Amino acid sequence: MKLLTDLGRKNLWSQPVYAQFMAEIDPFRDLQYFRKYLAYDGHNNFWSKPCPEPNLEDEFWQLVLSKLANEKLQLAATRLAAAIIRTTPDPSKLLFVAILRGGVPIADWLCRLLPGSVAVALSLFVGIGIDRVALQNVRSDYPDRQIIFVDGWTGKGGVARELSKLGPGKIGPLAVLIDPWGWADFSGAVDDLFCPTACFTGVATLGFSSGFYVDDRSLFSSYLFPEAYCRPQLVTTWQNSCPAPTLKGGATGTKPTRRAPSAAQGLDLLSTSLPVKQRFWLETDLRIHSNEVCRGLMNANPDTLYFADDRIYVREHYSLILALAERRGVKIVYEAKHLADYRTRVACSFQK
Repeated sequence: MKLLTDLGRKNLWSQPVYAQFMAEIDPFRDLQYFRKYLAYDGHNNFWSKPCPEPNLEDEFWQLVLSKLANEKLQLAATRLAAAIIRTTPDPSKLLFVAILRGGVPIADWLCRLLPGSVAVALSLFVGIGIDRVALQNVRSDYPDRQIIFVDGWTGKGGVARELSKLGPGKIGPLAVLIDPWGWADFSGAVDDLFCPTACFTGVATLGFSSGFYVDDRSLFSSYLFPEAYCRPQLVTTWQNSCPAPTLKGGATGTKPTRRAPSAAQGLDLLSTSLPVKQRFWLETDLRIHSNEVCRGLMNANPDTLYFADDRIYVREHYSLILALAERRGVKIVYEAKHLADYRTRVACSFQK
């Protein structure tokens, strides 16, 4: 396995990526290498090509930048770190295994909130599961650390169920920033809170494609992208937005380096109240929760977007999702009261 740095590429997140990197391709011209804009159809051959990459304008990325410093997200991150440190007081024993792509920014913040911890990244596909070759390599490289899997959020519990297939005692817990249906072991928020890192693409923030499956003996693969397409400011702005609460009473006796000021800064991790959650499930063909819907607008084929709130509220709180929907020409329905049944404020349906 060759790391990005071995290939002469800058790793914007400083997280070793366990993947087999293929030749460099242009995500906006070499379209034959990507699957079409489709939602997962239940067949595992869906994962034989990476998802398409949207070519987003500067105006959109400026809007993303303006949303990254968010006090609700900072508080959720502090709660998530507090939940973890209560069970493992010594962060130097922790290894965060970030699920590409949504887990990478959250694992970055956790490492900053819990100094001494480290993070790596690998892929997981619903239906195929986690990259077991990569996971075996991770365990070999970090034999003395406790694994905690990290994702950005949960939808209908697909990632949690795939991890459970590894078997009792063979996996680490799952930590996510946002967990509306209560599928994660650790979480920072249980409401349908939108996180703008859901807009991060492989082109802009990683330098390589989403993974694709080759065979059971090989690492999941990714194509490299031209570095000229990267937007490092997205990554650094997110990193500088990380809160830096103190670790009073922590086993290490140290404090994180102070970062960009925020309203959440100065909180004591060990006195931070944690969200009350209860696992929930309701069968639906809808993609639910704002962050999952955002990803669907990025690389799938939604036909109708539903919001529980009125147009004014949506414009204020979901401007990024609206920008993507308008770009794709997706029909929008406001004040969709049936979304309350699914404990979500945002959902979408897909073309058949």
